Amino acid sequence: MDEVTNLFYRYTTAWEQNIRGPQIGCYSVAIIGLTVALRKVRPFSKFKRATDIPDHFIKERRELTGYVKGIEPGGGVLMIQHKPLVDLPMVRTGDLPVKISGVKVSALGVNWLQAIVVENEVKFIPIRKDNRFIQCEVLLPQTKNKKVKDLHIGETLLRIGFGQIEKVEKPLTDPTFLQYYKRLKSAEAYAIRRDLGYKYYINPTIKLVKLMHQKLNDMLLATTKQIPRLYKFATS
Repeated sequence: MDEVTNLFYRYTTAWEQNIRGPQIGCYSVAIIGLTVALRKVRPFSKFKRATDIPDHFIKERRELTGYVKGIEPGGGVLMIQHKPLVDLPMVRTGDLPVKISGVKVSALGVNWLQAIVVENEVKFIPIRKDNRFIQCEVLLPQTKNKKVKDLHIGETLLRIGFGQIEKVEKPLTDPTFLQYYKRLKSAEAYAIRRDLGYKYYINPTIKLVKLMHQKLNDMLLATTKQIPRLYKFATS
């Protein structure tokens, strides 16, 4: 019996020694794979600058989420507190400047953003990095009839006449970006047809100013012509 036990012990010891090498190799491969995956996904990173966002996030149209903390009055830039996949409390937070790509936001649009978007969670898809901000497609999830639907912020601003399309330095060979830009153009065209567009408000204002300027000139000229007559009447 002791001999059988010794044989079994020697067999199991040899087997454990033989598989230890492959086990270490498997563990090493797993650790390397996990490191690469974490580096690619960046589940703990809280982005605070446009340069923090990896280039492959833009190429893959990686959807990010965050809370809108405020709006810059000058250009309608959203200050978003990015929310990573795994939110660790010890990681420092900051506001990521996000610009709605392809949309020039008017003053009314800034007010609308402050009323509708601020202090809400949004989804944003990075399109292009700039020095001051990251250009994104921005979506606001809304619940209606127990169903969640994304409100396209850029498209909505143009559709209600609170902005206008601006030139974007992005190669128009990306079919997804082309589709996004076509939606913006369609929204602006809808607003103009309904006399709601940014151009509808601006053009008549310019015409009105020119008309008032002409009227004032005519009145001033007529008054100037009357001065000699009034002077002659007063001295006679």
